[in-house]
Amino acid sequence: MENQIASIYVDETMYASGGKRFANLLVDLVVQLVLGFLIGLFATLLYLTLGIDGPAIWIAEMGPLEERFLGVVILIVYYGLIESLTSRSVGKYITGTKVVTYDGSKPDTGTILLRTICRIIPFEAFTFLGSKARGWHDRLSKTYVVDVKKFEHAAMLKQSFEDIGKAEEIA
Repeated sequence: MENQIASIYVDETMYASGGKRFANLLVDLVVQLVLGFLIGLFATLLYLTLGIDGPAIWIAEMGPLEERFLGVVILIVYYGLIESLTSRSVGKYITGTKVVTYDGSKPDTGTILLRTICRIIPFEAFTFLGSKARGWHDRLSKTYVVDVKKFEHAAMLKQSFEDIGKAEEIA
């Protein structure tokens, strides 16, 4: 089915809704906060078990700029890694959405990294206030977040029509 889906061109009927996009944002934000907490917990465990206090001291004495830097690193690693591998973040798995290119294929790693870096643009989250639920990180990277069920349904329909054509050619 992957080859069939790759030939499907994305249209607005397949876009994930604004509500699903907002849910993706909230879920992924919680995941990133949990990752930050786990980093702090790991630093504390290093200190308590091995006596290595550098990371724990760094985290305890972080200023706002360092906190923002750590948040950006977590964001880049989280989205860059998981979306490069699966075209989906945890939020996208929960809401049944995924990232694709215009021709329906999985974006390459460079495209995902561009998409991820664009998320850092100040006020980028407000770019979803339009009716099409596409933000700057979608537009600049030329990617689309689609509803998986709608996308796969369109792929199945297209394949059905192609199969009909093949059956007529054989007959």
